[in-house]
Amino acid sequence: MPGKTDKPLILIIDDEEPLRDGCRQVLEKSGYEVLTAEHGAEGIKIAREHMPDVAFVDLKMPNMSGMEVMEILSKDIPDIILVMITGYASILSAVEAMQKGAYDYLPKPFSPDQLRAITKRALDHRALKIEAKKLKEEKEMMEKNFITFVSHEMRSPLVVVRQYFETLKEIASDKFDKDVKEIIERCNKRLQNLEEMVEHWLDISRIGDGTFLQKKEKVNLESIMKRAIEEMTPLCQKRGITIKTEISRNLPPLMGDEESLMRVFTNLIGNATKYTPEGGAIDISIQSDNYYNTVKVADSGCGIPQDKLPFICEPFFRVKGKNEKERGSGLGLAFCKKIMESHHGRIEILSKENEGTTCILTFPADINAKNNQK
Repeated sequence: MPGKTDKPLILIIDDEEPLRDGCRQVLEKSGYEVLTAEHGAEGIKIAREHMPDVAFVDLKMPNMSGMEVMEILSKDIPDIILVMITGYASILSAVEAMQKGAYDYLPKPFSPDQLRAITKRALDHRALKIEAKKLKEEKEMMEKNFITFVSHEMRSPLVVVRQYFETLKEIASDKFDKDVKEIIERCNKRLQNLEEMVEHWLDISRIGDGTFLQKKEKVNLESIMKRAIEEMTPLCQKRGITIKTEISRNLPPLMGDEESLMRVFTNLIGNATKYTPEGGAIDISIQSDNYYNTVKVADSGCGIPQDKLPFICEPFFRVKGKNEKERGSGLGLAFCKKIMESHHGRIEILSKENEGTTCILTFPADINAKNNQK
């Protein structure tokens, strides 16, 4: 990059020459390299050529406002830290500056100490931002490598082992005593869980690269939920759990993939059965207003500790409950979250220990479809 040195590079864009010179002198004495520009267009040109670490941008300049400059720089140079300089300091202008990509603002007049302090904060923030970006990229690379490993190194051997188990059961089942049969059945169950986990993870990766949802069409949430409830009812009856429903009539259709939404609903109901004690209940509701279709699945189980809630939709994260019937893969809610995002919706988990858990799915309503039903 032209002009780039090991010193942090600071750009000052302001139409007042005394302010530019004063800032340059203060910052150069503090060990920074400083460039200055008299107006917005010049500042953008310099920034594109020299890629500064921090840019101070005056709010009020002729021809091009500081807001316009910050909006352009935040798009052109993602790692730049922007600070608004203003003699018209107000909450409104500060909020607008943040929306345009500013990190902070510096009201005129300001002292050399204030300038040095905010510059240091901005550079520290930039370092953290770059480190977070690097860690995110490393995480994404690890995930891609793991998916490749799962696809090529685990899937095929699991299929082979499954075939061996099936053959073993066929040719020698009548020769095994009860204890041996139970061991084989346990192994078979664990193998099935592992295969399901592999498929779940691969589904999540397909959602991420856009190959999972091939086609979206008009779907009805009520009919999908009824299918999910019908599928899960035998398990609930076996465990002594009641399903209660409250579904609004005339729900507007939404554009989506029916089978993936079916898996989301069965996954949430299945989770509720794992943590709800015998005699408990699962309450399911679907409501709609002019803006959203909202699905709620609430159980009367043991709940989730508050410190675990922020991580509950992360892959492989699990919270073992005292009423849990079986161990899951830790991928179910991650899958649900990805599916909801692909439908432009969101999932929210509300819970308190010993008071149960509520999963809330929010889909943007098709306002035109809703109006046509009136």
